[in-house]
Amino acid sequence: MLTIKKNQKGFTLVEVLLVVVILGILAAVALPRFLTTRDESQKRTCQSNLSAMNGAIEEYQFINGAFPTDIDTIRNDTARFPDGPPTCPKAGTYSLSGNNRAACSLAASDGHVL
Repeated sequence: MLTIKKNQKGFTLVEVLLVVVILGILAAVALPRFLTTRDESQKRTCQSNLSAMNGAIEEYQFINGAFPTDIDTIRNDTARFPDGPPTCPKAGTYSLSGNNRAACSLAASDGHVL
């Protein structure tokens, strides 16, 4: 059984509550900034994927004399994408647009051009 000595020090309830409030304020400041940074990172990843796929489309056209008929021909190119097909980090889908360029389904839905 624990015995409490008269000289034993500890934290008061007020001190513990003060620490919890300070941690809550820090979290309230840091969380929105983290979410904004994550969103920007996902957009840049999507832009990078589009750029890589557009380069692959141009290379395909140069080698074969015609543009690919679908984006999966490019995405499944293991020589260019050895880690697997590029995927949109925001759960969008990539497609081949009418001007033979890679496009993301989220480009118009979130108001930003990717």
